[in-house]
Amino acid sequence: MTFSKYIKYALPAIFLLTLCACDEIDEQDRYEQVPINFGTKNVLIEDFTGQRCINCPLASNTIATLQETFGHDRVIPVAIHGGDLTLAAPTGLANEIGNTYTAERGVSSKPKGEVDRTGQLLDPEKWGTTVLERIAMTAHVELGVENIAFDADTRELSFNVNAAADLTGAQGLLQVWLTESHIHKYQATPDHNRYPQYPASGYDLNYEHNHVLRACVSAKDGDALSLVAGGSETRTYKYILESDWVADNMSVVVIAYNATQGVLQVIEQSVKQP
Repeated sequence: MTFSKYIKYALPAIFLLTLCACDEIDEQDRYEQVPINFGTKNVLIEDFTGQRCINCPLASNTIATLQETFGHDRVIPVAIHGGDLTLAAPTGLANEIGNTYTAERGVSSKPKGEVDRTGQLLDPEKWGTTVLERIAMTAHVELGVENIAFDADTRELSFNVNAAADLTGAQGLLQVWLTESHIHKYQATPDHNRYPQYPASGYDLNYEHNHVLRACVSAKDGDALSLVAGGSETRTYKYILESDWVADNMSVVVIAYNATQGVLQVIEQSVKQP
């Protein structure tokens, strides 16, 4: 689909957003994922959220609409549970890395999100405009995840991350996260009188949480990335999954970014074998 067609279909959706926003894998299973091509720019949404945040489900709806508009492989969300309005593990989804990122970004209210590391914490109704701007850019970095393997006995997940650059080269950081979806836990919900699709009780004990940040596999802020023009490299990562994490529902999110340009490229690869 050309970018002009994206605009044709995306603008009505973005307008609507501004109105409503406020079985284990076998031990030896391995497969390869073909990396995307240069030029195709994906967009990262870091959704700072919490299980006691009544308007956070509306932000999740905004993300779902953006993914339906631009493609689930083009808009990549990560739900970061940390700080105020959260519940701590194991009953909740907040964890040490989520608390750290929330504090470092200065998140003082929720829902808030940062799109493509552009340096601004935005309300959900503004996410669509920034996604539209960023997805039109050209990616000069190519990322890929391959050779995913999960050992059900040791619960060790291992995989390779490939990074390459075109003639412009790339300088920055390579950050590798693990996320989990289809987690059913407590969530405070919006006012039933305004949003009758939510329970009158003001909470849902079986709410489905998706794209939840579980762990950072690289260094907290990423591993140094320096690619010469036309160069590439491959790195191997390993992580022991917690006993209550469902491997089939997990994904690897890889982010290449720097301080001046924000996210150069981001990809998501499911751990589950297709």
